[in-house]
Amino acid sequence: MVAHASAGLLLGMVALSLPIHAVQDATFALWWWLLPPEEAATAAYGMWEVRDTSGALAVAALAPIEIALTLLLAPRMARLQAWSGRRLLRPGSDADLSLRVAQLTATRAAVLDAHAAELRRIERSLHDGTQNRLVAVNVLLGAAIRALERDPGTAKASLERAQSAAEQALSELRGVVRSILPPVLTDKSLADALAGLAATCPVPCRIDADLPIRAAASVEATAYFVVAEALTNIAKHSGARHAVVSVRRLDDRLLLEVMDDGQGGADESGSGIVGIRRRVEAHDGSFTMTSPAGGPTTLNVTLPFEM
Repeated sequence: MVAHASAGLLLGMVALSLPIHAVQDATFALWWWLLPPEEAATAAYGMWEVRDTSGALAVAALAPIEIALTLLLAPRMARLQAWSGRRLLRPGSDADLSLRVAQLTATRAAVLDAHAAELRRIERSLHDGTQNRLVAVNVLLGAAIRALERDPGTAKASLERAQSAAEQALSELRGVVRSILPPVLTDKSLADALAGLAATCPVPCRIDADLPIRAAASVEATAYFVVAEALTNIAKHSGARHAVVSVRRLDDRLLLEVMDDGQGGADESGSGIVGIRRRVEAHDGSFTMTSPAGGPTTLNVTLPFEM
């Protein structure tokens, strides 16, 4: 503050004196004769004495130089003074509204892309899986009805195949429903739901959860999706022997970490990781992944506890 005030005062005085002297010297030939002889003699910064009109015109010839210096130096001095002022008045990183607007614009676009991708995935699952199973059930039931008319003994096999196809269609339909919003979170806490995921994971997984109260439903659903996708990737690609999922609350944030002792080298450009990042950023959260060659691979996610 002291340095800014002292330097600012000096810069301001110099910057103001330059145009004043330029105007004074440019008009000096018009009024110098009105001054007392001792004051007129010290014109032009004491460079020479003015005794006649030619001397006054010589002083006026300095005006273009002073105007050029003003145009050259004044903006630079202003920027120098503003630089020190901005250092004192700089807002915090969290107060940069332009950056915040850009971030929200990007996350909004990511949310729309993720929503469209999710609709395409659901449509694909229903069309390629459940719908085909139901068509097969319809065909098998038709064959069973015709078999009952001709040979009732052969209808049993068709009915059994139809039942099996219906069960598979029902299982696939339940999987689609769970991927939209896990129903387990309706009746159980996030810790219990994650324990269920760990129990079905082919890789031994330990859940370390400390959540005294429940988070918002959308936050819990996102955390559940992150862990489910991460455990799926671990089982398919990591070659890990063990995995650990940690969930904590810190102030108003939900901290989620998934770590495995696999071979590492995970590529963040994969569709599963991209889907995790989009879901997390859609909730104004953050996602980081470290996966050096040889492991371990660690996913860190932060989410707002309340939405």
